[in-house]
Amino acid sequence: MGRLTPIAVVTTVLPILGSALLILLAEPLGNWLRENWEIGTPIYLLGILLFCGFALLPTNIVGVLAGWTFSFDLGIAVLITGIVGAASLSFLIHSRLVSDRLPHVLETHPKAKAIYRALVGQSVWRAALIISLLRLSPAMPFALTNFLMAAARVPMKSFVIGTFVGMLPRSSAVVFLGAGLSELTFDNQQNTWLFIFGVAATIIVVLVIGTISKHALERLCLPET
Repeated sequence: MGRLTPIAVVTTVLPILGSALLILLAEPLGNWLRENWEIGTPIYLLGILLFCGFALLPTNIVGVLAGWTFSFDLGIAVLITGIVGAASLSFLIHSRLVSDRLPHVLETHPKAKAIYRALVGQSVWRAALIISLLRLSPAMPFALTNFLMAAARVPMKSFVIGTFVGMLPRSSAVVFLGAGLSELTFDNQQNTWLFIFGVAATIIVVLVIGTISKHALERLCLPET
């Protein structure tokens, strides 16, 4: 499988471990960031850049914390800025590591290989479209996507545009979820049920978008296989 296999494993496993730790610290950390939002906002942004950029935390759980701490408007602004920055940092790091060895690694991964081939040598806007569709799918790990994009040597412009467009819908969904949690009180049963229905609707929308993007991505990539 080659030397790159551990890199792919790390970008998948580390966010799971980071999630467990963040869940344990979420309440005290969120309270401190909220009470000290002037300094907490840039600290949170820096945290996204470092922890998501180095594959230590997944973007979804970080987004819930953003909504719970900063409410929706500020939360989504900080989150999407941090996500694009973290993805760019990860992309630049992986670009220095992968060279031309990835195609040999992908021989046993047909879907990843199809995406790789669809990206190599594409125009800026077509590559941005494929990256957007990849990002729209909640099943595609953030860090692993960065790794795959770096291996395909996609243009930086395509990567940034595709990441912003593709990550914005589900980032908005998880920030909305976090903002709702911050205002939830179980004293009012009607509000509780409204929140539950809102969460269910948000999850359904994200899954529908992910399914549509998956089919669109297959149509773009399959001709290259």
